[in-house]
Amino acid sequence: MDHAKGSTPVQVDWQADAYWRNRRLTPAQIQVHDIRLEGWRSDVGEFLEMREVLSSTLLPDLEKRDHLLDRIPIEQVTNNRSEQNHLRALAAEYGWMNCLRGRGVQEKISDPADLRKCRWIHISSKFSDYLSGCLLALSDWTVNPADKLAALHQLDHSINSQERFSKHGRYFAPFVQNLLEGQGTAPDGDEGPMLLSVPFLDWTVEGKTPPLRFQVDPREGYQSGRSSAHSLRSLLQHFYRLEDTTDREPQQVFTRHKPWQTDRSLDLKVRRWYGHYPTSLNVDELWILVIDERHIVTFSSNQSWKSRWPPLQLSARIMEVSFRGMRNAFLNSSNDPDYTSSTHIVTALSGALGMLHRSFWADITLCLSDRYASYLGHLQYRLHRSPSTKLVMDLLQVQEELNIIIQIMKQQMELVTSLHDSFKPSGNPGRLHGSPRNHQYGRSGTIPRSDIATYRQLSFSHLSDPAAQLLENLQREYADLCDLRENSNALINRTIQLVNIRLEDHGKAILIFTIVTIIFLPLSFVSSFFGMNFSDIRDMETTQRLFWTIAGSLTVGTVGFALFLAFYGAAIMDWFNTWRDNRKRRARKPDGMPGHRTRHPSGVRNFEVLDALRPRQNGVF
Repeated sequence: MDHAKGSTPVQVDWQADAYWRNRRLTPAQIQVHDIRLEGWRSDVGEFLEMREVLSSTLLPDLEKRDHLLDRIPIEQVTNNRSEQNHLRALAAEYGWMNCLRGRGVQEKISDPADLRKCRWIHISSKFSDYLSGCLLALSDWTVNPADKLAALHQLDHSINSQERFSKHGRYFAPFVQNLLEGQGTAPDGDEGPMLLSVPFLDWTVEGKTPPLRFQVDPREGYQSGRSSAHSLRSLLQHFYRLEDTTDREPQQVFTRHKPWQTDRSLDLKVRRWYGHYPTSLNVDELWILVIDERHIVTFSSNQSWKSRWPPLQLSARIMEVSFRGMRNAFLNSSNDPDYTSSTHIVTALSGALGMLHRSFWADITLCLSDRYASYLGHLQYRLHRSPSTKLVMDLLQVQEELNIIIQIMKQQMELVTSLHDSFKPSGNPGRLHGSPRNHQYGRSGTIPRSDIATYRQLSFSHLSDPAAQLLENLQREYADLCDLRENSNALINRTIQLVNIRLEDHGKAILIFTIVTIIFLPLSFVSSFFGMNFSDIRDMETTQRLFWTIAGSLTVGTVGFALFLAFYGAAIMDWFNTWRDNRKRRARKPDGMPGHRTRHPSGVRNFEVLDALRPRQNGVF
């Protein structure tokens, strides 16, 4: 893993200091990354590189952790006493994060090492309280402090209006909100604060989550009426907000379908690359808080139990996969764009939304469409062998999950589309656009083996506009999932037809059994009747001729009556109901009309009546 130059990994016990022990958020719970211009590759020249800043290297800057409380002009921006106390509480709790602000913008490679293009902070906890604290602590209060307060107000309003409640915890509806909307005080070319939230799909493991490798908020996972945590939800919990889905979770496709059990090569790849078998599908949220043009903060659920290489953690995917694709887009652009927070929004979205999509990963083993396509192939094999109602239920489960996934992807595409429209050319140098210049990529010295992950995006160089490329990838995966849904619908119809055909054969067998039962039912009755031990019944002087006469005639009559009812019973019932309705209708007399009506000759023909009733030219009849 690349780290900042001059940084030496030092183990720091943050809990030993009482200051950090009482904080909800500490440097050990965040990941800080710097995007800078580097020039150590002579074949490329100047290029962007992302480096992680170790938390131990922040100790010199954290010596001024309490300075923000003295710099915020609280009395000048607001006269409300309760609001002043709220700002002081936020500054006391999260003010240490102001030490993470950059001192300047890097323009060329020779600039000092403490300058950077952009700083990205990732927090692996989703508490809505963190949003206000990060916005207050990372903002520059020396410039337009009134705008900072207005952004905090808009942030609180967005949280209250977009936050939803369910049986499985809180969550955000997908949205994009400019926190200075309507203010109009941002300088030209500067990016104001922004907040967006988008759901994305991720996988987890069966059973208890493996132990975490770094500290998280102690309240993570604790659910109560007052908790502001947004917990991880399963695919069914995301859709059925008010229902308990515990009994249905084992029926997920990711849980039931285990292709590595029959494929040894796939089993080795999964164990080598993933470390765990992905056995269920979850819905996570990505929050992106833009502080200004050079600082951005992202939030997601904790994924420290996953490996960082291969990059299965969200922060590692953004750093190792989507950022490299963004850098290639920079190389394919001729206007020398600047890497700002708006650019990193697309980078973070690409890393989050592309976790399970084939169009984002060149060699991912178990992508979303492949898992469902393989499971549908298994169900199709069962269809040709033995169609049954259980197979119909399995197909309906697949179709239900595909509908949920397609609904989530629609929300993602709508959000990316709105972002892409806002990133259109407007004179901002931090936004990328197309370029006709072709970039020559050098050939690789060796071709990697098929069992080694290269983790390169398939179409990173197709479009130089990253937002357009992200939208195109989503649309391609959306089309594949829609095709799978149509295939599942066709399989359901085919299965129902085959089941109905088999039910017709079962109906014939039931008819045979019914006829046999009807034939022997009178015989059983007569045998039981003549077998009763009473003196007036057991007349020993008669022969069995009497038994067969009565039993045979009764059997023929019963079978004939049953067949008559079977073939003509419905027609007889329809005729009887029609006769009864007509009889009631004839017996009922209209209200207000006499029973016998006498017709008197009028002496006027029909056409004469019409002529008499025709209006004249003056309007009188």
